[in-house]
Amino acid sequence: LLEVVIDTCVRKKGKLIIPSFSVGRTQEIVYSLNNFYNEGRLPKIDVYVDSPLSVNVTDVFRLHPECFNEDILEVMATDPDPFGFNSLHYIQAVAQSKKLNTTGKPCVIISASGMMEAGRVKHHLANSIANPKNTVLAVGYCAPTTLGARVLRGDKKVSIFGTEYPVRA
Repeated sequence: LLEVVIDTCVRKKGKLIIPSFSVGRTQEIVYSLNNFYNEGRLPKIDVYVDSPLSVNVTDVFRLHPECFNEDILEVMATDPDPFGFNSLHYIQAVAQSKKLNTTGKPCVIISASGMMEAGRVKHHLANSIANPKNTVLAVGYCAPTTLGARVLRGDKKVSIFGTEYPVRA
């Protein structure tokens, strides 16, 4: 994960789009990025969780530390919030989400849905998939008929919202 962040955001100056399931997977990714941040290894870039459901679920995770495993509890001995760091932004408002599509700054966008079929991630893909500086990082299962599966199998073009886009990311 860290190597992909560095390659995309530092070397290529692009956006890393991570389609992610809102429950569990998003929190795993944020936790990993939080650890890289705490270790001083995460580049100085903005990371966005752009999914109202993911934001709400993360809040529920925070309310139940009794459910965390030993690794997370050990991190919490020195970091009270394993799902938050200075350059991490949780997005709920549509206007903020839309702004991410026009930013030219390198960043990481974690957005639902994991199979790339619905949600805000489709807008991020439509605005980013044709740019070879960007990366789409699939971190979960994609059923064979989904947009995610078409991207993963290497289709040269994909249809998003009825418009065909070349896959260069």
